[in-house]
Amino acid sequence: MSRNKFITALYRTARIHRKGLTDVYPSRIVCHQTKSFVLFNWPPRLDGTVKVSQLLSTAKAAAVIAAGAMLLAACGGTADSASSSTEAAASSSSTISAELGDPQARLETLYAGTFTEAPTGGPKPAAGKNVWIISYLQAYVSAASTAQAAQDAATALGWESTVFDAEGDPAQAVAGIRQAVAAKADVIFTIYFDCESIKAGLIAAKDAGVVRVANESRDCEGSPLFDYVVTYNPGTYAFNDGSFGGYLMGWQASTADYIIAKSGGKAKTILIVQPDTAAALLQAEGFRTQMTSCPDCSIVAEVNILGTELGAATQQKVQQALLQHPEADSIAVPGDAFLTGGVIGAMKAAGVYGKMIIGGGEGSDATVGLARDYPGDWGLSLLPVKWEGWQAMDAANRIIGGQEPALASGIGYQIIDKDHNMPATDEVVVTKDGQPIDYPAQYKAAWAAAS
Repeated sequence: MSRNKFITALYRTARIHRKGLTDVYPSRIVCHQTKSFVLFNWPPRLDGTVKVSQLLSTAKAAAVIAAGAMLLAACGGTADSASSSTEAAASSSSTISAELGDPQARLETLYAGTFTEAPTGGPKPAAGKNVWIISYLQAYVSAASTAQAAQDAATALGWESTVFDAEGDPAQAVAGIRQAVAAKADVIFTIYFDCESIKAGLIAAKDAGVVRVANESRDCEGSPLFDYVVTYNPGTYAFNDGSFGGYLMGWQASTADYIIAKSGGKAKTILIVQPDTAAALLQAEGFRTQMTSCPDCSIVAEVNILGTELGAATQQKVQQALLQHPEADSIAVPGDAFLTGGVIGAMKAAGVYGKMIIGGGEGSDATVGLARDYPGDWGLSLLPVKWEGWQAMDAANRIIGGQEPALASGIGYQIIDKDHNMPATDEVVVTKDGQPIDYPAQYKAAWAAAS
Protein backbone atom coordinates (compact mmCIF):
# COMPACT_ATOMS: atom_id res chain seq x y z
CA MET A 1 0.00 0.00 0.00
CA SER A 2 1.30 3.48 -0.85
CA ARG A 3 1.87 6.01 1.90
CA ASN A 4 -0.86 8.28 0.48
CA LYS A 5 -3.48 5.50 0.49
CA PHE A 6 -2.44 4.58 4.03
CA ILE A 7 -2.94 8.13 5.26
CA THR A 8 -6.24 8.50 3.36
CA ALA A 9 -7.73 5.35 4.85
CA LEU A 10 -6.50 6.21 8.33
CA TYR A 11 -7.86 9.73 8.05
CA ARG A 12 -11.29 8.44 7.07
CA THR A 13 -11.32 6.18 10.09
CA ALA A 14 -10.36 9.07 12.36
CA ARG A 15 -12.85 11.47 10.76
CA ILE A 16 -15.83 9.16 11.26
CA HIS A 17 -14.74 8.34 14.80
CA ARG A 18 -14.47 12.04 15.68
CA LYS A 19 -17.98 12.67 14.35
CA GLY A 20 -19.20 10.31 17.03
CA LEU A 21 -20.58 7.79 14.57
CA THR A 22 -18.40 4.96 15.78
CA ASP A 23 -16.37 3.52 18.60
CA VAL A 24 -13.14 1.63 17.91
CA TYR A 25 -12.10 -1.28 20.13
CA PRO A 26 -9.42 -3.99 20.05
CA SER A 27 -11.56 -6.45 18.10
CA ARG A 28 -14.50 -4.49 16.79
CA ILE A 29 -16.01 -1.36 15.35
CA VAL A 30 -19.51 -0.46 16.43
CA CYS A 31 -21.63 1.82 14.28
CA HIS A 32 -23.97 3.94 16.39
CA GLN A 33 -26.42 4.32 13.51
CA THR A 34 -26.99 0.63 12.82
CA LYS A 35 -25.94 -0.77 16.22
CA SER A 36 -23.99 -3.40 14.31
CA PHE A 37 -20.58 -4.77 15.21
CA VAL A 38 -17.87 -5.48 12.69
CA LEU A 39 -15.12 -7.89 13.70
CA PHE A 40 -11.60 -7.71 12.36
CA ASN A 41 -8.13 -8.91 13.25
CA TRP A 42 -5.73 -6.65 15.13
CA PRO A 43 -2.01 -7.33 15.31
CA PRO A 44 -0.98 -9.58 18.20
CA ARG A 45 -0.97 -8.00 21.65
CA LEU A 46 -2.70 -4.74 20.72
CA ASP A 47 -4.10 -4.20 24.18
CA GLY A 48 -6.77 -1.94 25.59
CA THR A 49 -9.38 0.33 24.08
CA VAL A 50 -7.91 1.98 21.01
CA LYS A 51 -8.26 5.72 20.51
CA VAL A 52 -7.83 6.93 16.96
CA SER A 53 -5.55 9.71 18.17
CA GLN A 54 -3.25 7.03 19.56
CA LEU A 55 -3.40 5.00 16.39
CA LEU A 56 -2.29 8.02 14.37
CA SER A 57 1.01 8.03 16.21
CA THR A 58 1.84 4.33 16.40
CA ALA A 59 3.40 1.79 14.09
CA LYS A 60 0.41 -0.44 14.72
CA ALA A 61 -1.80 2.02 12.83
CA ALA A 62 -1.77 -0.28 9.81
CA ALA A 63 -4.27 -2.43 11.64
CA VAL A 64 -6.99 0.18 11.24
CA ILE A 65 -6.74 0.45 7.47
CA ALA A 66 -9.20 -2.41 7.11
CA ALA A 67 -11.19 -0.90 9.94
CA GLY A 68 -11.53 2.34 7.98
CA ALA A 69 -13.17 0.59 5.06
CA MET A 70 -15.50 -1.33 7.34
CA LEU A 71 -16.42 1.79 9.29
CA LEU A 72 -17.50 3.51 6.12
CA ALA A 73 -19.51 0.51 4.99
CA ALA A 74 -21.12 -0.03 8.38
CA CYS A 75 -22.24 3.59 8.69
CA GLY A 76 -23.40 4.11 5.13
CA GLY A 77 -20.26 5.54 3.56
CA THR A 78 -18.04 4.27 0.78
CA ALA A 79 -14.53 2.95 0.72
CA ASP A 80 -13.68 3.55 -2.91
CA SER A 81 -10.27 4.96 -2.12
CA ALA A 82 -9.20 2.05 0.04
CA SER A 83 -6.60 -0.29 -1.33
CA SER A 84 -7.21 -3.83 -2.53
CA SER A 85 -5.55 -5.13 0.62
CA THR A 86 -8.06 -3.15 2.66
CA GLU A 87 -10.95 -4.65 0.73
CA ALA A 88 -9.57 -8.15 1.19
CA ALA A 89 -9.28 -7.63 4.92
CA ALA A 90 -12.76 -6.20 5.10
CA SER A 91 -14.24 -9.10 3.18
CA SER A 92 -12.81 -11.54 5.72
CA SER A 93 -14.68 -9.89 8.57
CA SER A 94 -18.15 -10.78 9.78
CA THR A 95 -21.04 -8.78 11.17
CA ILE A 96 -22.70 -10.22 14.24
CA SER A 97 -25.88 -9.43 16.11
CA ALA A 98 -27.42 -10.30 19.45
CA GLU A 99 -30.05 -12.96 20.08
CA LEU A 100 -33.28 -11.15 20.91
CA GLY A 101 -36.36 -12.27 22.81
CA ASP A 102 -36.96 -13.34 26.39
CA PRO A 103 -33.62 -13.70 28.23
CA GLN A 104 -35.24 -15.93 30.84
CA ALA A 105 -36.30 -18.36 28.11
CA ARG A 106 -32.73 -18.45 26.79
CA LEU A 107 -31.48 -19.01 30.32
CA GLU A 108 -33.82 -22.00 30.70
CA THR A 109 -32.34 -23.45 27.49
CA LEU A 110 -28.87 -22.89 28.89
CA TYR A 111 -29.80 -24.60 32.15
CA ALA A 112 -30.97 -27.62 30.13
CA GLY A 113 -27.69 -27.62 28.21
CA THR A 114 -26.65 -28.46 24.65
CA PHE A 115 -23.96 -31.09 25.32
CA THR A 116 -24.01 -34.42 23.48
CA GLU A 117 -21.95 -37.59 23.81
CA ALA A 118 -18.27 -37.71 22.86
CA PRO A 119 -17.42 -38.90 19.32
CA THR A 120 -17.53 -42.62 18.58
CA GLY A 121 -15.46 -44.70 16.21
CA GLY A 122 -11.90 -43.95 15.23
CA PRO A 123 -8.85 -46.09 14.49
CA LYS A 124 -6.97 -48.45 16.76
CA PRO A 125 -4.56 -46.41 18.90
CA ALA A 126 -0.99 -46.63 17.66
CA ALA A 127 1.28 -47.84 20.44
CA GLY A 128 4.21 -45.98 21.91
CA LYS A 129 3.56 -42.46 20.65
CA ASN A 130 5.22 -39.46 22.27
CA VAL A 131 3.07 -36.40 23.05
CA TRP A 132 4.31 -32.97 24.11
CA ILE A 133 1.75 -30.63 25.65
CA ILE A 134 2.70 -26.96 25.35
CA SER A 135 0.65 -25.28 28.07
CA TYR A 136 -0.08 -21.57 27.89
CA LEU A 137 0.52 -21.04 31.61
CA GLN A 138 0.37 -23.75 34.25
CA ALA A 139 -0.54 -21.16 36.88
CA TYR A 140 -3.70 -20.61 34.80
CA VAL A 141 -6.27 -23.05 36.19
CA SER A 142 -7.86 -23.88 32.85
CA ALA A 143 -4.56 -24.49 31.08
CA ALA A 144 -3.31 -26.78 33.84
CA SER A 145 -6.59 -28.74 33.85
CA THR A 146 -6.51 -29.13 30.07
CA ALA A 147 -2.90 -30.31 30.18
CA GLN A 148 -3.65 -32.88 32.89
CA ALA A 149 -6.65 -34.20 30.96
CA ALA A 150 -4.54 -34.54 27.82
CA GLN A 151 -1.99 -36.50 29.84
CA ASP A 152 -4.74 -38.76 31.18
CA ALA A 153 -6.01 -39.33 27.65
CA ALA A 154 -2.50 -40.01 26.37
CA THR A 155 -2.03 -42.61 29.09
CA ALA A 156 -5.32 -44.25 28.10
CA LEU A 157 -4.05 -44.39 24.50
CA GLY A 158 -0.80 -46.00 25.66
CA TRP A 159 1.27 -42.91 24.87
CA GLU A 160 4.00 -41.08 26.77
CA SER A 161 3.42 -37.40 27.54
CA THR A 162 5.41 -34.36 28.62
CA VAL A 163 4.00 -31.00 29.76
CA PHE A 164 5.98 -27.86 28.93
CA ASP A 165 4.96 -24.66 30.75
CA ALA A 166 5.35 -21.70 28.37
CA GLU A 167 4.55 -19.28 31.21
CA GLY A 168 2.30 -17.19 28.98
CA ASP A 169 5.15 -16.34 26.61
CA PRO A 170 4.91 -17.26 22.89
CA ALA A 171 8.72 -17.25 22.64
CA GLN A 172 8.85 -19.84 25.41
CA ALA A 173 6.18 -21.85 23.60
CA VAL A 174 8.30 -21.86 20.43
CA ALA A 175 11.27 -23.03 22.49
CA GLY A 176 9.11 -25.80 23.94
CA ILE A 177 7.97 -26.90 20.49
CA ARG A 178 11.58 -27.04 19.32
CA GLN A 179 12.44 -29.18 22.35
CA ALA A 180 9.54 -31.46 21.46
CA VAL A 181 10.81 -31.82 17.89
CA ALA A 182 14.29 -32.61 19.20
CA ALA A 183 12.76 -35.20 21.54
CA LYS A 184 11.14 -36.94 18.54
CA ALA A 185 7.59 -36.06 19.54
CA ASP A 186 4.86 -37.63 17.43
CA VAL A 187 2.20 -35.16 18.58
CA ILE A 188 2.33 -31.58 19.85
CA PHE A 189 -0.75 -30.19 21.61
CA THR A 190 -0.63 -26.42 22.15
CA ILE A 191 -3.01 -24.87 24.66
CA TYR A 192 -4.38 -21.35 24.00
CA PHE A 193 -1.62 -20.14 21.66
CA ASP A 194 -2.72 -18.62 18.35
CA CYS A 195 -0.82 -19.87 15.32
CA GLU A 196 0.72 -16.52 14.40
CA SER A 197 2.28 -16.14 17.83
CA ILE A 198 4.12 -19.49 17.63
CA LYS A 199 4.44 -19.80 13.87
CA ALA A 200 8.18 -20.53 13.79
CA GLY A 201 7.77 -23.48 16.12
CA LEU A 202 4.80 -24.88 14.22
CA ILE A 203 6.69 -24.69 10.94
CA ALA A 204 9.56 -26.61 12.51
CA ALA A 205 7.12 -29.23 13.82
CA LYS A 206 5.39 -29.52 10.45
CA ASP A 207 8.73 -29.95 8.67
CA ALA A 208 9.55 -32.75 11.12
CA GLY A 209 6.26 -34.53 10.42
CA VAL A 210 4.81 -33.93 13.89
CA VAL A 211 1.01 -33.93 14.29
CA ARG A 212 -0.08 -30.50 15.57
CA VAL A 213 -3.35 -30.11 17.49
CA ALA A 214 -4.62 -27.17 19.52
CA ASN A 215 -7.53 -25.82 21.52
CA GLU A 216 -9.06 -22.34 21.68
CA SER A 217 -6.57 -21.13 19.09
CA ARG A 218 -6.75 -19.19 15.84
CA ASP A 219 -4.95 -20.86 12.93
CA CYS A 220 -2.72 -18.91 10.56
CA GLU A 221 -4.66 -17.41 7.68
CA GLY A 222 -3.75 -18.53 4.18
CA SER A 223 -1.37 -21.28 5.28
CA PRO A 224 -2.88 -23.14 8.27
CA LEU A 225 -0.32 -24.88 10.47
CA PHE A 226 -2.56 -26.76 12.89
CA ASP A 227 -3.77 -30.18 11.81
CA TYR A 228 -6.76 -29.71 14.09
CA VAL A 229 -8.27 -27.18 16.48
CA VAL A 230 -10.89 -28.49 18.93
CA THR A 231 -14.42 -27.98 17.59
CA TYR A 232 -17.74 -27.65 19.38
CA ASN A 233 -21.46 -28.21 18.98
CA PRO A 234 -22.86 -25.35 16.87
CA GLY A 235 -26.00 -23.35 17.61
CA THR A 236 -27.78 -21.60 20.51
CA TYR A 237 -26.35 -18.31 19.24
CA ALA A 238 -26.42 -17.48 15.53
CA PHE A 239 -22.71 -16.71 15.45
CA ASN A 240 -21.74 -20.11 16.91
CA ASP A 241 -20.80 -22.18 13.86
CA GLY A 242 -18.94 -24.79 15.92
CA SER A 243 -15.54 -23.19 15.38
CA PHE A 244 -13.56 -22.09 18.40
CA GLY A 245 -14.29 -18.42 17.65
CA GLY A 246 -18.02 -18.83 17.22
CA TYR A 247 -18.29 -21.12 20.22
CA LEU A 248 -16.34 -18.83 22.53
CA MET A 249 -18.39 -15.81 21.53
CA GLY A 250 -21.49 -17.78 22.43
CA TRP A 251 -19.88 -19.01 25.63
CA GLN A 252 -19.59 -15.52 27.07
CA ALA A 253 -22.84 -14.43 25.44
CA SER A 254 -24.44 -17.04 27.71
CA THR A 255 -23.04 -15.24 30.76
CA ALA A 256 -24.53 -12.00 29.45
CA ASP A 257 -27.93 -13.69 29.24
CA TYR A 258 -27.49 -14.92 32.81
CA ILE A 259 -26.69 -11.42 34.06
CA ILE A 260 -29.53 -9.87 32.04
CA ALA A 261 -32.07 -12.34 33.41
CA LYS A 262 -30.89 -12.18 37.02
CA SER A 263 -30.80 -8.37 37.01
CA GLY A 264 -34.34 -8.13 35.65
CA GLY A 265 -33.02 -6.44 32.54
CA LYS A 266 -31.32 -3.61 34.45
CA ALA A 267 -27.70 -4.80 34.61
CA LYS A 268 -24.81 -2.44 35.16
CA THR A 269 -21.82 -4.64 34.51
CA ILE A 270 -18.06 -4.50 34.90
CA LEU A 271 -16.53 -6.63 32.14
CA ILE A 272 -13.12 -8.20 32.68
CA VAL A 273 -11.27 -8.56 29.37
CA GLN A 274 -8.09 -10.49 28.64
CA PRO A 275 -6.66 -8.61 25.63
CA ASP A 276 -3.62 -10.75 24.85
CA THR A 277 -5.27 -13.68 23.04
CA ALA A 278 -7.67 -13.76 20.10
CA ALA A 279 -9.82 -16.29 21.94
CA ALA A 280 -10.37 -14.04 24.95
CA LEU A 281 -11.13 -11.04 22.76
CA LEU A 282 -13.79 -13.05 20.96
CA GLN A 283 -15.29 -14.06 24.30
CA ALA A 284 -15.57 -10.41 25.29
CA GLU A 285 -17.10 -9.59 21.92
CA GLY A 286 -19.79 -12.19 22.46
CA PHE A 287 -20.61 -10.63 25.82
CA ARG A 288 -20.77 -7.08 24.48
CA THR A 289 -22.93 -8.17 21.58
CA GLN A 290 -25.46 -10.05 23.69
CA MET A 291 -25.71 -7.18 26.15
CA THR A 292 -27.10 -5.02 23.33
CA SER A 293 -30.23 -7.21 23.45
CA CYS A 294 -31.06 -5.49 26.75
CA PRO A 295 -32.00 -1.82 26.23
CA ASP A 296 -31.77 -0.94 29.93
CA CYS A 297 -28.48 -2.77 30.56
CA SER A 298 -25.01 -1.28 30.27
CA ILE A 299 -21.34 -2.13 30.62
CA VAL A 300 -20.17 0.55 33.03
CA ALA A 301 -16.47 -0.35 32.81
CA GLU A 302 -14.09 -2.70 31.06
CA VAL A 303 -10.94 -3.81 32.86
CA ASN A 304 -8.11 -5.16 30.70
CA ILE A 305 -6.00 -7.82 32.41
CA LEU A 306 -3.23 -9.78 30.74
CA GLY A 307 -2.91 -13.48 31.42
CA THR A 308 0.44 -12.81 33.08
CA GLU A 309 -1.12 -10.28 35.50
CA LEU A 310 -3.06 -12.80 37.55
CA GLY A 311 -2.63 -12.18 41.25
CA ALA A 312 -1.96 -8.85 42.94
CA ALA A 313 -2.18 -6.80 39.73
CA THR A 314 -5.57 -8.29 38.89
CA GLN A 315 -6.94 -7.64 42.36
CA GLN A 316 -5.71 -4.05 42.28
CA LYS A 317 -7.24 -3.29 38.87
CA VAL A 318 -10.59 -4.87 39.67
CA GLN A 319 -10.82 -3.32 43.12
CA GLN A 320 -10.18 0.11 41.60
CA ALA A 321 -12.97 -0.42 39.06
CA LEU A 322 -15.37 -1.54 41.80
CA LEU A 323 -14.62 1.56 43.86
CA GLN A 324 -15.00 3.82 40.83
CA HIS A 325 -18.34 2.28 39.89
CA PRO A 326 -20.46 1.75 43.00
CA GLU A 327 -23.50 1.52 40.70
CA ALA A 328 -22.22 -1.77 39.25
CA ASP A 329 -24.43 -4.70 40.18
CA SER A 330 -22.68 -7.42 38.19
CA ILE A 331 -19.29 -8.55 36.98
CA ALA A 332 -18.40 -10.76 34.00
CA VAL A 333 -15.14 -12.68 33.74
CA PRO A 334 -13.37 -14.56 30.92
CA GLY A 335 -12.34 -17.55 33.00
CA ASP A 336 -11.91 -19.20 36.38
CA ALA A 337 -8.30 -18.11 36.66
CA PHE A 338 -9.36 -14.48 36.90
CA LEU A 339 -11.84 -15.27 39.66
CA THR A 340 -9.33 -17.14 41.79
CA GLY A 341 -6.47 -14.92 40.62
CA GLY A 342 -7.73 -11.63 41.98
CA VAL A 343 -11.37 -10.87 41.14
CA ILE A 344 -12.84 -12.59 44.20
CA GLY A 345 -10.21 -10.99 46.41
CA ALA A 346 -11.06 -7.58 44.96
CA MET A 347 -14.78 -8.10 45.53
CA LYS A 348 -14.17 -9.04 49.15
CA ALA A 349 -11.85 -6.09 49.72
CA ALA A 350 -14.42 -3.73 48.20
CA GLY A 351 -17.19 -5.18 50.36
CA VAL A 352 -19.33 -6.37 47.44
CA TYR A 353 -18.75 -10.13 47.58
CA GLY A 354 -22.16 -11.78 47.67
CA LYS A 355 -23.88 -8.56 46.62
CA MET A 356 -23.11 -8.64 42.89
CA ILE A 357 -24.18 -11.01 40.14
CA ILE A 358 -21.21 -12.95 38.78
CA GLY A 359 -21.34 -14.16 35.20
CA GLY A 360 -18.66 -16.54 34.13
CA GLY A 361 -15.95 -18.84 34.98
CA GLU A 362 -15.95 -22.11 33.10
CA GLY A 363 -16.61 -24.25 36.15
CA SER A 364 -13.32 -25.87 37.05
CA ASP A 365 -12.72 -27.66 40.33
CA ALA A 366 -11.43 -24.35 41.71
CA THR A 367 -14.72 -22.46 41.33
CA VAL A 368 -17.62 -24.92 41.57
CA GLY A 369 -17.51 -25.01 45.37
CA LEU A 370 -17.20 -21.23 45.55
CA ALA A 371 -20.25 -20.77 43.32
CA ARG A 372 -22.23 -23.30 45.38
CA ASP A 373 -21.64 -21.28 48.54
CA TYR A 374 -21.92 -17.79 47.01
CA PRO A 375 -24.61 -15.73 48.80
CA GLY A 376 -25.78 -14.04 45.59
CA ASP A 377 -26.33 -15.12 41.99
CA TRP A 378 -23.32 -16.66 40.26
CA GLY A 379 -23.70 -18.46 36.96
CA LEU A 380 -20.84 -20.58 35.69
CA SER A 381 -20.98 -21.26 31.96
CA LEU A 382 -19.54 -24.74 31.77
CA LEU A 383 -16.63 -25.13 29.44
CA PRO A 384 -15.21 -28.52 30.41
CA VAL A 385 -11.62 -27.81 29.49
CA LYS A 386 -10.70 -31.35 30.47
CA TRP A 387 -12.98 -32.51 27.66
CA GLU A 388 -10.92 -30.35 25.28
CA GLY A 389 -7.80 -32.25 26.35
CA TRP A 390 -9.44 -35.61 25.66
CA GLN A 391 -10.83 -34.41 22.34
CA ALA A 392 -7.42 -33.13 21.23
CA MET A 393 -5.89 -36.55 21.89
CA ASP A 394 -8.76 -38.31 20.11
CA ALA A 395 -8.18 -36.08 17.08
CA ALA A 396 -4.44 -36.79 17.16
CA ASN A 397 -5.12 -40.52 17.24
CA ARG A 398 -7.44 -40.25 14.25
CA ILE A 399 -4.89 -38.20 12.30
CA ILE A 400 -2.12 -40.70 13.06
CA GLY A 401 -4.49 -43.47 11.95
CA GLY A 402 -5.18 -41.74 8.64
CA GLN A 403 -8.68 -40.56 9.51
CA GLU A 404 -10.29 -37.15 9.75
CA PRO A 405 -11.03 -35.86 13.28
CA ALA A 406 -14.67 -35.91 14.37
CA LEU A 407 -16.58 -32.84 13.20
CA ALA A 408 -18.09 -32.10 16.62
CA SER A 409 -16.64 -32.88 20.01
CA GLY A 410 -19.95 -32.97 21.86
CA ILE A 411 -19.03 -29.83 23.83
CA GLY A 412 -21.95 -27.41 24.05
CA TYR A 413 -23.26 -24.85 26.53
CA GLN A 414 -24.68 -25.24 30.02
CA ILE A 415 -25.16 -22.79 32.88
CA ILE A 416 -24.91 -23.95 36.47
CA ASP A 417 -25.65 -21.99 39.62
CA LYS A 418 -26.53 -22.94 43.18
CA ASP A 419 -30.11 -23.75 42.13
CA HIS A 420 -29.44 -25.48 38.80
CA ASN A 421 -27.12 -28.34 37.80
CA MET A 422 -24.80 -27.82 40.78
CA PRO A 423 -22.83 -31.03 41.49
CA ALA A 424 -22.53 -32.36 45.02
CA THR A 425 -18.73 -32.25 44.76
CA ASP A 426 -16.34 -29.74 43.21
CA GLU A 427 -15.89 -31.92 40.11
CA VAL A 428 -17.65 -30.46 37.08
CA VAL A 429 -20.43 -32.65 35.70
CA VAL A 430 -22.01 -31.89 32.33
CA THR A 431 -25.37 -33.44 31.54
CA LYS A 432 -27.59 -34.43 28.64
CA ASP A 433 -31.30 -34.89 29.34
CA GLY A 434 -30.48 -34.63 33.02
CA GLN A 435 -27.97 -37.48 32.95
CA PRO A 436 -24.19 -37.03 33.46
CA ILE A 437 -21.95 -37.41 30.42
CA ASP A 438 -18.90 -39.49 31.29
CA TYR A 439 -16.82 -38.39 28.31
CA PRO A 440 -13.52 -40.00 29.45
CA ALA A 441 -15.28 -43.37 29.62
CA GLN A 442 -16.83 -42.77 26.20
CA TYR A 443 -13.45 -42.00 24.60
CA LYS A 444 -11.88 -45.03 26.28
CA ALA A 445 -14.72 -47.25 25.08
CA ALA A 446 -14.31 -46.01 21.51
CA TRP A 447 -10.56 -46.65 21.58
CA ALA A 448 -11.02 -50.09 23.13
CA ALA A 449 -13.62 -51.04 20.52
CA ALA A 450 -11.15 -50.16 17.76
CA SER A 451 -8.37 -52.28 19.28
